[in-house]
Amino acid sequence: MMKRLSALLVVSLLVGTISSAQTFKVGVVNAEVILKELPEAIAASKSIEEAGLKIRDTLQMMQKDFEGRIESYRKQEAMMTAEGKRKEEESLNSLRTRFLQYQEEKLGNTGEVARMREGLLQPIRVKVNDAIAAVAKEEKLNLVLDKVAGLVLYNEDKADITYKVLDRMKRGNN
Repeated sequence: MMKRLSALLVVSLLVGTISSAQTFKVGVVNAEVILKELPEAIAASKSIEEAGLKIRDTLQMMQKDFEGRIESYRKQEAMMTAEGKRKEEESLNSLRTRFLQYQEEKLGNTGEVARMREGLLQPIRVKVNDAIAAVAKEEKLNLVLDKVAGLVLYNEDKADITYKVLDRMKRGNN
């Protein structure tokens, strides 16, 4: 939401400043639609989903094993020696730790699936951005926004008024 608000603020500042000097054209793109329709993106999503499903299956098996061991431990706990309980609890804790480590290694922010997603989608993003820039130049657009995310996807250098705004603020004319 904050990104969208920032993008709208930038657009309104740009349009307000530049529209008085020249014609300013803004284009809008729905990047989600592009990624849902682009064959390479569909194939990448399918590969990522398949890898995720395999990992989730493994996690479910590990969880079932863990739950079975806990159930077995609870049934036998009353008959176990203190040393036997300690060893079984250590074993259960070790199993739980391995489960959590595997989950983080595979599904965490820097895990295998995240790296796979980035590796497969980065070239597609570059291709999409290049196509957006090409269409923007053909259509003589000064600015292209992502309709859903509210992000600036393309802008002409002459549309950037960052330093004019900064200068005005430093002078206290805001």
